[in-house]
Amino acid sequence: MKTRVLILVVWSSAFAWTGSQFDAVGQGPTPALPMVSTAPVPLYPILARHTNTQGVVHVKIQTDGHKVIEAHAEETNKLLSLAAEDNAMKWEFSMHTPVSFTITYHYKLADECEPNNPTVTLHLPTEVEVCQHTFRLD
Repeated sequence: MKTRVLILVVWSSAFAWTGSQFDAVGQGPTPALPMVSTAPVPLYPILARHTNTQGVVHVKIQTDGHKVIEAHAEETNKLLSLAAEDNAMKWEFSMHTPVSFTITYHYKLADECEPNNPTVTLHLPTEVEVCQHTFRLD
């Protein structure tokens, strides 16, 4: 009886551990997102700022295990999409298994942002916020 209980406990523990490593029954493990080692500061596109354009851009990237090899932005606004794609293409990572994931860029114009330099908030590797002071013709 003690042997059966011990086997049941060991088997249950192994099943629980294995289940936590997989995203769904029958699928492989979910790859961890890589650690960013180099990423240039994203700037607010000048023309987008002057036309008071703001918004969210989702950029699907693919890595080769070290750097971005492909970046494709969902087209929300051409000015913001091109800036986000250009920035994402320059990212580099610590060595990892090649992976694809989405980076979300939030471009925001607000009076509370620094007037001379944008405020950039990074939640790497999936979120980037660029806040620029509202452009006004005085």
